[in-house]
Amino acid sequence: MGKIDKWNDRVWNFFASVDLAVALFIIISIGAAIGTVIPQSIEPEPVIKFFSKFMSISSAHKAYEIVSLFDLNNLYHSWWFTFLLFMFALNLIVCSIDRLPSLLKSFKTSPKPYPLEILEKMPIKSTIEINNDKILEKVKEVFKKKGFLIHLFETKDGVQIQARKRSKTRLAVYLTHLSILIILAGALIGIFFGFRGSMNIVEGTGLNFAISDEGKAIPLGFEVRCDKFEVEYYENSGVPKAYRSYLKIIENGQPVKENIVIEVNHPFTYKGITFYQASYGFQPTEHAEFRFTYFDKKGKEHNISAHFEEKFKIPETSVNAFVIDFSPALGVDEAGRLFNMSTDMINPAVLVVFEEKGKQTQQWILSKIPETWETPYGRLRFNELWGAQFTGLQVRQDPGVPLIYIGSILMCVGLFICLFLRPLNYFVIVSKNKITFYSPTSKGMIEKQIDEIIKETKGDKA
Repeated sequence: MGKIDKWNDRVWNFFASVDLAVALFIIISIGAAIGTVIPQSIEPEPVIKFFSKFMSISSAHKAYEIVSLFDLNNLYHSWWFTFLLFMFALNLIVCSIDRLPSLLKSFKTSPKPYPLEILEKMPIKSTIEINNDKILEKVKEVFKKKGFLIHLFETKDGVQIQARKRSKTRLAVYLTHLSILIILAGALIGIFFGFRGSMNIVEGTGLNFAISDEGKAIPLGFEVRCDKFEVEYYENSGVPKAYRSYLKIIENGQPVKENIVIEVNHPFTYKGITFYQASYGFQPTEHAEFRFTYFDKKGKEHNISAHFEEKFKIPETSVNAFVIDFSPALGVDEAGRLFNMSTDMINPAVLVVFEEKGKQTQQWILSKIPETWETPYGRLRFNELWGAQFTGLQVRQDPGVPLIYIGSILMCVGLFICLFLRPLNYFVIVSKNKITFYSPTSKGMIEKQIDEIIKETKGDKA
């Protein structure tokens, strides 16, 4: 039975060790840093592409094999990272259980006078010579005025005063422990009960599911429809300035949320699921529409929509027209030849064929070049190819976020108390002709406070 008790003590002391807490914290921090650097993706392409920036393709493939072996590309869902979080939580719980009872007991224990040998070993000591029969009452008055709880003891060295203030703020460290446990609980809830995925929604269409990082379809319980997607570019540049999606939420065939605009750093949350603007792309479909505005001779505007090679009538004329070619970014080389600069909608253009009395003419119309809108049949502005772009949304549901917020607030409160509301303990020996102040707290502000107390004791102005 003695051996079992000894073994139990060893196990308990291991989990109550501060060294274990420090080691786990360092390993978890390193792991989190690795997860920030290495792309978190089940698919090999993003990871291999990342490593190919620093090494050859063959080496990048070998690096991916190592990363995949240790789940570094899915770190926050890996068994070993979850195990480390569990061990860290267990360590905090055991540490708290091991030390908290003795701290609570100290609050109820009546104070006893400290031997002079112990007081002399304290880091702060200050002595003043004074002859005043009422000095004891003066010292007590100064400490009480500053909110200290005092205890007096008659000793062979004189009257020992123990002045204590904010003793119970020592519990703040356990508030910090509790906050860490709440944050870890929130993180684990997010790992096991939440999800992260993506959606690519073409303009004019909707999806009621997301694709997880593991490649599985996740039903949302409602449909997300993209009414429109637009990109703003810097002037005379193909660099996107901003891109945004205009969304609608549909449930049971009826819109429940409309006119939703999300863009980078401006997500939208519905039923605990948050949608982030992440990417975009060009993907024309059969339902895509070329949209024009025609200005007649009276200046009246006419909106026109047509599909590819679908004929449409030029208002108030006998002319028919249809689109036979499209470029998302039409450019002109040095020889005057047209070419596609990019797959992004930087400078979209359409090649329109005009038919009048059996004769056909054709003309490129560029949406951003007004000079190209002039045709023999009037001014025809090309607005957009609607339904040709898709918005890439990151989708995330994390039911542990409220706990993480609560834990973060409690941690801030606990750290504030630990740093700025530390317990103050002073020990004063009052004898016939001198007073000696002691404090176990390290030097700094305590010395200044002792100087202030000494000045007030002597009757000087602070």
